[in-house]
Amino acid sequence: MSASGHGAAVDALLREAALAWGRGDAALAEERCRDALAQDPARGAALLLLGTVLRRRDPAAAYTALAAAAERDPGNADAWFQLGNLHREQQRFAAAVTAYASAVRLAPAHPALRNNLGLALEGAGDPQGASAEYRAALEAQPGHRQALGNLAHLRCRLRPDAEAARLCEEYLRRYPDADAVVWTDRGICALRARDYDTAQSSLEKAHSLAPDDALILVNLGSVQVERGDCERAEEVLTRATELEPGLLYASSLLVYCRAQLCSWAGLDARQESIRRELEAGSEELINPFTALSLPLSPALQLRVARRWARDLAPAAAPPPAPTRPRGARLRLGYVSTDFRTHAMAALLAEVWERHDRARLSTVAYSIGPREDSALRRRIESAFDRFHDCADDTIEATAHRIESDGIDVLVDLNGYTMQARSEVFALRPAPVQVSWLGYLGTLGADWYDYLLTDRFVAPPAQQAYFSERLLYLPDCYCPSDTRRPVAAALPERALCGLPAEGMVLCCFNNCYKILPAVFDVWMRLLAAVPDAVLWLSPAEPVACANLRREASARGVDPLRLIFAPRVSLPEHLARHAHADLFLDTTPYNAGTTANDALFMGLPVLTCAGDTMASRVAGSQLAAIGLPELITETLADYQAQALRLARDRPLLARYRQRLEVNRRTSVLFDMARFTRALDDLLLAAWENRPSPPTP
Repeated sequence: MSASGHGAAVDALLREAALAWGRGDAALAEERCRDALAQDPARGAALLLLGTVLRRRDPAAAYTALAAAAERDPGNADAWFQLGNLHREQQRFAAAVTAYASAVRLAPAHPALRNNLGLALEGAGDPQGASAEYRAALEAQPGHRQALGNLAHLRCRLRPDAEAARLCEEYLRRYPDADAVVWTDRGICALRARDYDTAQSSLEKAHSLAPDDALILVNLGSVQVERGDCERAEEVLTRATELEPGLLYASSLLVYCRAQLCSWAGLDARQESIRRELEAGSEELINPFTALSLPLSPALQLRVARRWARDLAPAAAPPPAPTRPRGARLRLGYVSTDFRTHAMAALLAEVWERHDRARLSTVAYSIGPREDSALRRRIESAFDRFHDCADDTIEATAHRIESDGIDVLVDLNGYTMQARSEVFALRPAPVQVSWLGYLGTLGADWYDYLLTDRFVAPPAQQAYFSERLLYLPDCYCPSDTRRPVAAALPERALCGLPAEGMVLCCFNNCYKILPAVFDVWMRLLAAVPDAVLWLSPAEPVACANLRREASARGVDPLRLIFAPRVSLPEHLARHAHADLFLDTTPYNAGTTANDALFMGLPVLTCAGDTMASRVAGSQLAAIGLPELITETLADYQAQALRLARDRPLLARYRQRLEVNRRTSVLFDMARFTRALDDLLLAAWENRPSPPTP
């Protein structure tokens, strides 16, 4: 056969192979490629097609064929492209990047090449490079489906911000048949923007497309938790944990929901499972706020916080914030969602009013809902400047803080619901401090200090905090001694209380009430027949569950009385009807303990090892009642029973408290604020010098 005839035969075999491959007949395509190579072993097109056909069935043979094709024809972009695809499918991302880059040099405007190079860069741990390649693909072909979806997903994974949301919207506009991934991304972006309606509808759409995807259910449950709908969240999260039992994030949220609902079946076992997984070294994400109420050691809480912080860290470390000369008047900033009718603001209002304006100026950055109330107006007037940043992006808020030249920035949220911790991750201030809103370490490099006291966080526990412990001399907790109290005391009947008998109370949120503490309370009620237990308002399902649990322990469920919702001044006034406040553990009373002590109501607490389990004890120590701090539930029960049975002893504690309220350091806000100002100024003056460029 002549050379031309030989070449024509090979060409015919390759055409037949290509047609077979096109209609999905891989076996015939492979056979014809091998026939072609038997006649012309150096034919690059045959090697390329054979490698493509073998890519998934026999990766090793595919690599041999594709590498030979690229070597024989290095100017063939498709050979490098298919070689890159093979490497990426085998998760050899560095080799895939090299192969795709060779293809891109030959065909720089080919969108599929740029998109796949982006996928390889993403797999190799270079999200910024991947983002650039996806954008290059979209520049070459606006609306390129794969590149647009990949960029939206990457942006959402890195930071579900306004740009990520815009990309999701564009994808859904162009491609109405979008899969569950884009709907999930849209829901996550909407959740971050606090657009709960859009978040829920998007995730429900994603769930309809992928009903057995546990992560979609976890995100849907997160939306419902933030909306305060723990009943629906519990159902969704239960299904998520059935689908993927190892999802600790889902388990932690489920524990939180069941605690909110006081639905305790299997609660202890699930808590113990989470603890065991963490002790075994699990790096699974857990919501750190929910972890505060779990029976975890300080070391495990630090691990949970560090894992959370890892996902908040920016891709590139932000440059250090500019600093002003030492000695200038300190510029102090506060960031919070709760400059409104909220427990945090109720504690801090007087401190904000008392800051020494000769030594520092104060600026508030409100990232939470707006409110028209007397307390909000009081807070706004307490600051030198008050910025409403509720509608700003994280980057815009950080830029505003940096532009204002803030020296020391205080985070009053930590990892609580609806916080914007990413603002602090961008390092807008030279010195950044965590205080009050989150009772634990934040595990992040961008917090310099945690403001606390030596009871709440003893120096020996510094190892369990990523922040340096900055100690107030008396108590971590401020108080508002100017808080209004209703003049008229409501009658016991209006509070739902019997006309006579002892009133044991706990006004903590019901998620802090765990079975072990509740068991103690029920034993107390059994031992003190004329006593009732007065609890904070709760959702009907939680009230019903607690009453059912009481009945199961042999206690008349009607002896549990739930206080109606009233204004704060009315709530403070009705403390007069209570005889003893029973605290919870491992998550103590904070503001509720402060309210009780301010109103002359003794508080009995059980202090543990974690920060959250020691905050009530700190306040009791500061007001001179250390005898009401116990360290085991057995001692807690014994002391509570002693006080309930010995009414004269309890009366003497009330008398001591009445005197100490006027003389102790707990409610001396002039002393407290001077010490706070001194500490913040010292932290500023003693800050490390910025690195030399």
